[in-house]
Amino acid sequence: MSDAQLQELQNRAIEAGREAVRDAIETHRRMGRSIVVWEDGQIKHIKARDLKPRPLPGDEPGEMPG
Repeated sequence: MSDAQLQELQNRAIEAGREAVRDAIETHRRMGRSIVVWEDGQIKHIKARDLKPRPLPGDEPGEMPG
C-alpha cells in the first residue's frame, strides 16, 4: 500500500469515527440523555435539550424527529 493510499485510509477511518460519535450524540439527545465531554480541562455535562438536532441514517429526508 502506498503512502497516499494509507493516508486516505486513515482519513476515512477518522471521519467514520467522527460520524459515529455524532450519531451517538443524536441518539442520546432523542432519548433525553445528557452527554459528558472534556472541555477546557474540565468535565462538562450537556443536557439533551441543549444538543442541536441532526438527522440519523434511516431518517426520512426533511424530517427531524423530536
